[in-house]
Amino acid sequence: MKKFRLYYDKDREQDWLQKMSSEGWALKKFFLGVYTFVPCKPGEYIYQIDLLENWDGDKEDFASFMEDSGVEVVSQWYRWVYLRKKAEDGPFEMYTDIDSKINQYNRIKNFFRAAFILEMGGFLIEMNAALRTKSLLFWIFAILAGVFAILFLRIVWRCQWKIEQLQREKG
Repeated sequence: MKKFRLYYDKDREQDWLQKMSSEGWALKKFFLGVYTFVPCKPGEYIYQIDLLENWDGDKEDFASFMEDSGVEVVSQWYRWVYLRKKAEDGPFEMYTDIDSKINQYNRIKNFFRAAFILEMGGFLIEMNAALRTKSLLFWIFAILAGVFAILFLRIVWRCQWKIEQLQREKG
């Protein structure tokens, strides 16, 4: 089964994957918003999603390291990695302490901050072209770039909010 979804919040995406697992669907593959699922026992897997710090390493080494921990790398798209563990093997949480959770949200925030800056640059270029040429095509591209810039900014704000929440918990 294939499903198309665009998630801009890794926690909500993770919750949705968990819900799909509880309904008997295991993630097999992810690419550009298309999730491919195969049948499984309901609740068979626990999912985690992570944004790797950087990707200079070997994918096979990373997968082998994770498998030694009982974790399977289901799919990877750029630096985003989709992981799962059999529920019967116990709880699965990549980041258990507050500092590591803060670091994770900082990585995500910085990733989308860079995407926001690039998208804003594209928006300004397209808006300038649209105003000078009055071309409908440039207006469409400007609107799309603006929408993506707003979505990326929203992710940055949400990550900052989560970081502040975690810092308050930490005390």
